[in-house]
Amino acid sequence: MVTWAALLTVCLWIQMQPAPGQHTCPSAPRRLVDFSVKYSLPLFQAEKPIQNIAVHWDADAQEVYVGCQNVIVAVDHGMKKLWEVTTGPVGSPKCKTCKLCDIETDPGDPVDTDNEVLLLDPAGSVLPYLYICGSTQHGICYFIDVDSSQPEPKCLYKKLQNSPSDCPDCLASPLGTTVTIVDDSATSLFFIAASVNDKVAQRYPRRSISVVRPLATEDGFHMVTNGLTVLPDLRNSYRIDYIYSFSTKEYVFFLSLQRENPTKSNSAFQTRLGRLPISTPEVWMYREVVLECRFEPKRRRRRREGFKDILYNGLQAAHFGRVGKDLADELGVDQTEDMLFGVFAEVNERGQAQKKSALCAFPLSRVNLAIDKGVEACCTSGTEQISRGLCHFQPCESCPSESSDGNVTCSSKPTQVSKPYYRVDLFNSQMRDVLFTALLVTTIENHTLGHFGTSDGRILQVILNTYKPTVFANYSLGETAVSRTAAVYAEDSLLFVAGNKMFRVPSAGPGCAHFLTCSVCLTAPRFMNCGWCSGTCSRRNDCTSQWNKDSCAPVITEFFPKTAPVGGETEVTLCGWEFQSAGRSAITSGTTHIVKAGAGSFCTILPEKSSSEILACRMKGKRPNQDVNITLEVHERAVKGPYSIQGTAQIPGFSFVEPSITEITPDCGPMFGGTTVTLTGRYLDSGKDREVFFADKKCNNQSTLEGNGSFSSIVCQTAPASSIGKVPVKITIDNLEVTTTKTFFYKKNPVITSVHPLCSFRSGSKLVIEGTNLDSVHNTVLQYTPKIPAGLHFNRSATGQQMPHISSAGPLLFNVKIRRTV
Repeated sequence: MVTWAALLTVCLWIQMQPAPGQHTCPSAPRRLVDFSVKYSLPLFQAEKPIQNIAVHWDADAQEVYVGCQNVIVAVDHGMKKLWEVTTGPVGSPKCKTCKLCDIETDPGDPVDTDNEVLLLDPAGSVLPYLYICGSTQHGICYFIDVDSSQPEPKCLYKKLQNSPSDCPDCLASPLGTTVTIVDDSATSLFFIAASVNDKVAQRYPRRSISVVRPLATEDGFHMVTNGLTVLPDLRNSYRIDYIYSFSTKEYVFFLSLQRENPTKSNSAFQTRLGRLPISTPEVWMYREVVLECRFEPKRRRRRREGFKDILYNGLQAAHFGRVGKDLADELGVDQTEDMLFGVFAEVNERGQAQKKSALCAFPLSRVNLAIDKGVEACCTSGTEQISRGLCHFQPCESCPSESSDGNVTCSSKPTQVSKPYYRVDLFNSQMRDVLFTALLVTTIENHTLGHFGTSDGRILQVILNTYKPTVFANYSLGETAVSRTAAVYAEDSLLFVAGNKMFRVPSAGPGCAHFLTCSVCLTAPRFMNCGWCSGTCSRRNDCTSQWNKDSCAPVITEFFPKTAPVGGETEVTLCGWEFQSAGRSAITSGTTHIVKAGAGSFCTILPEKSSSEILACRMKGKRPNQDVNITLEVHERAVKGPYSIQGTAQIPGFSFVEPSITEITPDCGPMFGGTTVTLTGRYLDSGKDREVFFADKKCNNQSTLEGNGSFSSIVCQTAPASSIGKVPVKITIDNLEVTTTKTFFYKKNPVITSVHPLCSFRSGSKLVIEGTNLDSVHNTVLQYTPKIPAGLHFNRSATGQQMPHISSAGPLLFNVKIRRTV
């Protein structure tokens, strides 16, 4: 006999079918909220985009005054129009304001009136006046007595005291104007900030910063201070965009976006806060500071995740208000502290805001302290030369002033402090794909709520804190960007504007339907008043059936296996949620679970394999039963959280079956094993665990194949046998033995005696192998190792089949191809 071990080895070709995937509960987190849910909100729709709103709220009137181009509209609480006053176009017979004032107009001026200013007098009980100032007729103003049964505008312009070179009654700039009215000693003071260019500042001039008060005769204004205006050489190149103004007991503040250097058109943009005292609103008391909103990652996170410091330089919207107790404690401020909230974005050199937003909270007492220290630093001699700043309002000079003869004189000049005041982003740079365009901040209970409008028309409502703000609502108002024109309407509602629509938005969120599971619903913030109602989350008033705020029923979404052998002990796994209150990692003794299939087959719980979303139990069936329900009952006791699990869940499709073996293919193989055998029968794929035995030896590498109807197969690879002959075959499924009268026959091992030829062409040739017992195997593969020089490698392959009509000692014919590879 020739020994071919060094050259040829005949092996069995094991063509195993891929094993089906192991049954496991879904690892991907399920959807807990759906922010695509649409909510219907009360709204007022105007004919043109809304430019301004003013809220009048008292016991007798709940009105909103809406300014659009050429019209002022009064809207009631139900968002219905009460009355309107037309303010343009200039020259139109319908315009109620155009001919009230004897004012000269330029033929080339625009005729459509943008209502730049829309404000109520702070002494509303005495002076129920709505002030309106438009972009036409040189920015003059009117007032309307809103308590009148027939509101009519009245002129605030005295021709004798105004001229093209000096116009104290000209307030509004067509380039943008913001006004704050304060009540000072029974006098209403108008603090005005306006964007100007050379034309606006020269003819019927308007100033960048000014303060006026209405005349007692109610026909014009008195200029309290002449104010500040951008220097003539810069007016057409240096634009100041005033975004927001507000007042405290002592000061009025103006927030603006402008370039850092007025002489460089490509310098970076900055957010600046200007300040004037109410008691002495003089130009020399004007102060300004740069506000910065930053993201400063912790050193470890910066190094590990590649984060870097970010400066959000461009203010988009702001709100003046207070904080709730929780956020006040985190920020280290008192609840009575005046706070300025601002949403910022990264603004590039062209003035374009990027979709990277941040929120910063500025305690005004600390901002004022920073301003005062900055002025003190300016007026204190030192080695460092500090600029007084505001070089767009006044000639540049250093601190202390070269002409100053003392600290009092030094501080009696408008000053921009040299050091910016900054706070860090409360969102920790998480708002990377959103541009905030509107902001309101309210408080409820101990919470501080932030309400944000976005450039893609959405409203985001958030519980603010310094570690992880909680989004409790996120919904769409449409495809139009939300305007920074927004207002708190009442204690429980807000007003947001998108295009020509004004929406009344509940401060506690528009509803609860976006919470998809009972547990998320019942753990929503308490002020939302959410409860579970027939499979959906809703408020009590929206529920037409039983409304539950105390407990959740379990939910079964899937289970496996679908079948179990009668007489076996099958481990069944239920997938779902609410099997136990959230926060518990495993099933505890404080919860009672009852699982059964059909009427009487109970399943014993396996606590060590179970959790709030997976429930494992051991099922034993007594008789065959098709398509029965699996029922789960849960009763939870001694719960510390906001809700408990109570209730029943069902899912159909479970069966008890009787497995059997009907066929074994092939029914023979060599003693050295490795024969791939397929066992076919009824319900062999039932249960969870299955093993195949030939005599007392396990058949390895098994896979289960589903067949048609109740038929299925198990494929496995035989183990070696010590002798030839028949052996019994059995399958164990979940500790149930499935036997058969059919057997498997072990044959003698094949032996190779010769191979012809001993060489081959590179393009391939036929190869014949002869030996004994070659028919004891079913599929063969030829493997060989050629003797080749070092550095050369060959891919070799051969496939073959037994020649027809040959004996067990007959030849095997192969097609051989050898390819050289480098």
